[in-house]
Amino acid sequence: MTTQGLADQRPTLVNVQAAVREFLQQALPDVHRVDVTRVMPIESGGGAWEAEAVVWQPNATLHALGLAVQHPVLDRSAYVVQLDGQLNAIGYGSKEGERA
Repeated sequence: MTTQGLADQRPTLVNVQAAVREFLQQALPDVHRVDVTRVMPIESGGGAWEAEAVVWQPNATLHALGLAVQHPVLDRSAYVVQLDGQLNAIGYGSKEGERA
């Protein structure tokens, strides 16, 4: 296979961002918004990626208490997601904590 053929098969940054958004929206409850803030290829040579994202979710305390609010009160959490060369999530976790 030519170098051009290999380049054509490699996912773009837009593909990686979309995969991260989709994964976090499915993996976490009640996600309102996902902002991908950083994407980097992992130097393993296998086409893997690491991305950082900010996730906005309803405030858990207000939700648990059942308090009515006029506008949603959202909490912001940072996550790190690792993807393989086919953009499947192979690990994720809170940016401040351990990966799942």
